[in-house]
Amino acid sequence: MAHQQFSITVKEHGRLNLPKDLRQALGIEEGERLIFRINDDGSAEVVTPHALARRGRGLFAHLKQVNNETDSFIDDRRQEADQ
Repeated sequence: MAHQQFSITVKEHGRLNLPKDLRQALGIEEGERLIFRINDDGSAEVVTPHALARRGRGLFAHLKQVNNETDSFIDDRRQEADQ
């Protein structure tokens, strides 16, 4: 679902000029790298390394819950052993 859409013309040697509004929306500064991802359906996605890292952290968020349950289990067993 696109919230904003931009039309960009490919220039000589494949160069792209990103409009100011697009750069601001993505938080892109001069010299920053972008990652172009090609999807199976032929569409493309442009992401910043920062956005990709945020997604990656989200993939492992469930592990925090598993870790908390494990810690709780170990604490319970230690308390039982102390009694």
